[in-house]
Amino acid sequence: MKSTVLKLAATAALLTGAAPAFANLVYQTGNQQHGTGLGAVSTVVTVQDNNLPGGPDNGVESGCSTFNAAKPAKPLETCFNGLQGGDNTAGGAGTNTYLLSDITGLTSAGQLGFVVNVSEGAPGNTATLTDLYLALFDLAGTKLDTFAYAGSPLTLADPGGVGISGIHRFVLDDAQAAKAVQDCPDLTQCVVGGGIQFAFGTTEATPETVYVGAFEREGGGGGTGGQVPEPASLALLGAGAMALGALRRRNAKK
Repeated sequence: MKSTVLKLAATAALLTGAAPAFANLVYQTGNQQHGTGLGAVSTVVTVQDNNLPGGPDNGVESGCSTFNAAKPAKPLETCFNGLQGGDNTAGGAGTNTYLLSDITGLTSAGQLGFVVNVSEGAPGNTATLTDLYLALFDLAGTKLDTFAYAGSPLTLADPGGVGISGIHRFVLDDAQAAKAVQDCPDLTQCVVGGGIQFAFGTTEATPETVYVGAFEREGGGGGTGGQVPEPASLALLGAGAMALGALRRRNAKK
C-alpha cells in the first residue's frame, strides 16, 4: 500500500511539472453583439487565407500588428511567438495598434482582452485557432510583454459573419493581469498590438478579425478575475484524493 501511495504522489509531482498553473490568455464565452465590424471596434488584426491544403499558398491563416514608433499609423506586420504571418488583409486594412488610453472603457491594463471573430461563410462553420497573443509596447517601440493563449487548438464557430461577434473572448488571467498593470501603470504610455494564427486548411471564407477592448473576467472584473486551473492542477487534486482514500482504507483495516 505504501508503494501505491508513493506512486500516486510521484505521478502527481510529474503532472504538476508538465504544465503551468496559469495560461496567459484565458478563453471565456462572451455575449454576441451586432455592429462589431471594421471601424466600429478597435480592430488589431484582420487576416484571410482561403487556400486550402494543396492550393498555391500554404493554407495557414496568420497575421499580426506590431507598433511602429516611426509611423504609428502604419503598424508593422512582424510577428512574435513563432507565428508565420503574411496574411494580413491587402493594403493594411484592419491592421492597427492602439494607445491604451484610447481604448473605450479601459481604466487598467489588467482589463485588456481580445475578441476573435470567425467569419467562415455561414453561422456554425468553423476555423481552428492555434495561436493568439497580445503584445504591449512603450512609446519608443520597445516590446514590454506578450501574453499568449497557451491551450490546445480551439475550434471556433462562426457566430454570424462580419460585424457579429463577442462570443470568442480571450482575457488575461489574474497573474498576467497584474503583470500588465506593472508594465503599463500609465495608459498614455503603452500601446497594444497582437497576432493570430489558424490551423492548416481550416479557413476558407471572409476574413477573421481580432479586436481589443476592456473586459470583465469570469469570477471577477477589473484586474481580479478568477483563477483558471490547468489540467495538471486538476490531475494533482485527483491524485491527491486517491492517495488520501488509499491511506484511509489502510487505516480502517488496522
